Amino acid sequence: MARIAAFDLGTTALKCVVLDEKQNISFSGKENISTIHSDGFIEQDPHEWWKAFLSLTKRFDTSDIDYIIFSGQMQDLYFLDSSGEPIGNAVLYDDQRGAEFVDELPSYVSELTTISMNGTIPIAKMLWFKKNRPDVLEKAEHLLISAKDYLVYKLTGRCVSDVTNMSTSGMMDILKKEYIPLSGLVESRILPTLMYSDEVAGLVSDKASEATGFRRNVEVFVGSGDAGATTLASGVTRAGEFSVNLGTSGWVASLSDRPMEGVFNLAAINRGLYINVIPVLNAANVHNWISRVIYPEGESNRYDVLHDLLSSDKHGNENLLCMPYLVGERFPVADDKVRGVYVGLDNSTTLSDLARSALEGVAFSLRMGMDNHRIKPSSVSLIGGGASESVWNQIFADIFNAPVVVFEDSEALPSIALSSVVLYGKKLISSYSAFISSILAGMRSETYYPNEERVRHYEKLYERFKLIYPSVRNIFRS
Repeated sequence: MARIAAFDLGTTALKCVVLDEKQNISFSGKENISTIHSDGFIEQDPHEWWKAFLSLTKRFDTSDIDYIIFSGQMQDLYFLDSSGEPIGNAVLYDDQRGAEFVDELPSYVSELTTISMNGTIPIAKMLWFKKNRPDVLEKAEHLLISAKDYLVYKLTGRCVSDVTNMSTSGMMDILKKEYIPLSGLVESRILPTLMYSDEVAGLVSDKASEATGFRRNVEVFVGSGDAGATTLASGVTRAGEFSVNLGTSGWVASLSDRPMEGVFNLAAINRGLYINVIPVLNAANVHNWISRVIYPEGESNRYDVLHDLLSSDKHGNENLLCMPYLVGERFPVADDKVRGVYVGLDNSTTLSDLARSALEGVAFSLRMGMDNHRIKPSSVSLIGGGASESVWNQIFADIFNAPVVVFEDSEALPSIALSSVVLYGKKLISSYSAFISSILAGMRSETYYPNEERVRHYEKLYERFKLIYPSVRNIFRS
């Protein structure tokens, strides 16, 4: 029976699940990844990605693996030289250094990609490099967007990327699945080969086999940007069903047969379909931040302690609002200068109030994304590390006014779903939907239902939340 190693390279960790075609898991583990914050820039070292990968491969029997596949953070920007070595750090998806160059991009870029340009888009970051680091571009032999594509390169020696990931680059025609005219913006010779997730990127090389223990010539699949894997894992199949990802950043997504106006459109793993997504920069990072603020001593169980605090909350300051834009935001506003704001602090405000309103602020932002789809949610699947906080899950149900389903092992779900990409590529299954449904049916889950009284309360707060940004935006420009 075929054994598949599925890796997910997120912002904070590289996760791995080893399973067979019947979804029997024989290994699950992760290695942490660090992020470099300097002078307003947000970066990671690709060497650390490879180091984490090598560390993980020492923890299971790699010689018994038949297929390898990856998902990972999208919308990064980094370069490799002629020997395949990274030239400096990778600029992460939430780094907004391209903001001042957005207006220099030709109008056809947005038209063909359907992307509303902002400072996080890789094509805008390219212009930053052209102005500030031309030395990097002179050495560049390859350009990569997704973090996982570096690991694919290290295993196979090929620079490729999937159409889901490249949908975020500002460089790919969303309908034709080919690069747009990029003369004067990017040298075409350095772009990765466009492929579909279920295609084979290459084979494990002799050098990679020696370093990892994988057998030489094992097939390495192209895989998918994390939004593709997460949406596939959520089981979303029809209008009204939404997937919400609560990683460090996050998004709200639905699936359709065409790109939609007013949202971020990605080519789905399922060929011919599109993920209609609203991405936010602030999601589980807000949960992490408020836990550190309240418990600054670095308690190893600070999330558990925060949960106890939230669970004992008697809804003290019911009028407190938090606009949780800790690192700027890309939706519901595209603003690299704005930062977080509390509104309504008074003498009754407690630590619990501060924590709850921060989590409510994330839910309000995602609700605005849901409203932008102009479809009332019938159900919502929550995936990602933030979904481990049950109090937050109930807040989402009340603010969305829809049932919220959380799977017990939601962090591993995208990696598990990736196995279906391998099986589909090898023609061992006929469709994704039936396979994913069978996975979800076998997983333990909990459904959170909206509380009518809290729904009414949050409807009033939601209208006030939408007024905060227009009221304060100029403060951050003075």
